[in-house]
Amino acid sequence: MNKKFDKFKQWLKINYSDGLLDLNPPATQEEIEELNSTLGVDLPNDFIEVLKIHNGQKGESAWLFDSQEFLSTHRILEEFNIWKNLLKTKLQDKVSTPDCGVKNDWWNRKWIPFTSDGCGDHYCLDLDPTATGTKGQIITLWYESEQREIVAKSFSQWFEEYVNQLYSGELFYSKEYNSIVYKDEIE
Repeated sequence: MNKKFDKFKQWLKINYSDGLLDLNPPATQEEIEELNSTLGVDLPNDFIEVLKIHNGQKGESAWLFDSQEFLSTHRILEEFNIWKNLLKTKLQDKVSTPDCGVKNDWWNRKWIPFTSDGCGDHYCLDLDPTATGTKGQIITLWYESEQREIVAKSFSQWFEEYVNQLYSGELFYSKEYNSIVYKDEIE
């Protein structure tokens, strides 16, 4: 993951240096242990490796992942707790329309958000897939949509594809939107 993240940082350096400066220092072992313990899960190694490189964003610049904030360990817990509270109140009987391999929950305690748009939309690590899914697959969780899509089989695959999209020009930093966005979404 170090090489993949170095490639990402190189792109940021050339195309959006403020984004590079917004990355937090590495997560400590204590922060990672607290995250695993509080969530009640064992996070995938590839995701932990990234947290050990940079513990998310400070939140002082534009979001780094498809118009979404790269969450720190602290912010992951904040977003997790928001969903946990919603599950107790407003989401008890709601079900989703998921891809094959994803449970039909509206939200599942083992769907760990690692990005956020600030409005309830996330990319999540799915640590509780169905028998046909892959533990650690990346899924979409859009608050107002019942769709739950698998976008990658692992965090490593998702991140590599994201960086490749940056280098291909499919994704770029937009001053107008103050975010990294898909080219075809604003044309």
